[in-house]
Amino acid sequence: MRAYDYRNGAHIAPMVALEADEGPYRLRRGGDAVWPPRDRAYGGEAPGLLTRHARPIRISTRLAVPVALLVTLLGAAYLYTDAYLRLSGAPVMVQRALLAVSDLILPLAWTALHLTNRRYGAPYAFGQLVAGLGIIIAVALINPWNISNWIAGAPALSWRATVAFTMSFLLANYVAIIAFDAFRGPRWWSAPLAASFAASLVFSAVYYPAAFAGGAEVAWADSALVHFVLFFGESVLLLAPYHLLRPAMRPLHGMNGY
Repeated sequence: MRAYDYRNGAHIAPMVALEADEGPYRLRRGGDAVWPPRDRAYGGEAPGLLTRHARPIRISTRLAVPVALLVTLLGAAYLYTDAYLRLSGAPVMVQRALLAVSDLILPLAWTALHLTNRRYGAPYAFGQLVAGLGIIIAVALINPWNISNWIAGAPALSWRATVAFTMSFLLANYVAIIAFDAFRGPRWWSAPLAASFAASLVFSAVYYPAAFAGGAEVAWADSALVHFVLFFGESVLLLAPYHLLRPAMRPLHGMNGY
C-alpha cells in the first residue's frame, strides 16, 4: 500500500485539491459547484419545462383521437350487449350462439387498433389499447353521475363476464398488435388480415369458456366457434375501408412505408 501511495502520488492528492482552488479553475460562485451549470448546461441553456416534456405531450396528442375512438366503440359494444340479432332462419348452432349487435362492433375496435399500428407503430397501438381499456374500467368502477340511471336499458353483466371480456380483449389485441407488426410488408392486406385473424381466434378461444363454462344457460363452445367466424368474416369485409384509409394513415416512423 505504501509503494502504491508514493508511486501514484495519492499522498499529495488532498494538497493538490486545495491548490486547485487558488488557480484559474477555482470556484468563483456557488452556482459553479452545480453540474451541469444551470445557465449553460452542456454548452447551452438548460431546457425549459415544455422542451423536457415534449415527447410525452406529443405521444398524448397523437393518441387522443385513437383512444377516444376505441373508448366509443367499447362503450357502444357494452350498451348493445343484449341487443340480440334476430336469426330465426339460421341453423340451431348459430341461434344458440346468441349473436348481438355488440359482436358486430368488436371488429371495428380491432380495425381502429390496426390503423394506429400502421400510422405510429406497435408501441402506440398498445398504448391505445391500454388507455382505452383503462378509461372504460375507471368509468365502470367509479360510475360517475350514476350511469345506470341515465342510460336507459343498460345491460347487467356479471363480474365474471366483465373480467373475462377485459382480459380476453387485452390479450387478443396484444397478440394482434404483434401479428400486425410481424406481417407488415408490401402486401397491404397481409398485416391487418393476420392481426384480425389473431384477435378473432384468441378472443373467441379465451372469452367464452372463461365467461360461460360450467353454466347451463350458454352453449359456450358453439358461441366461441360462431363468434370466431363472425369476427373474422367481418374483419375481411373491413379490409375495404382500411384500404381506403391507408393514404391518410401513412407510417410516420419509416417501417419501409408499410
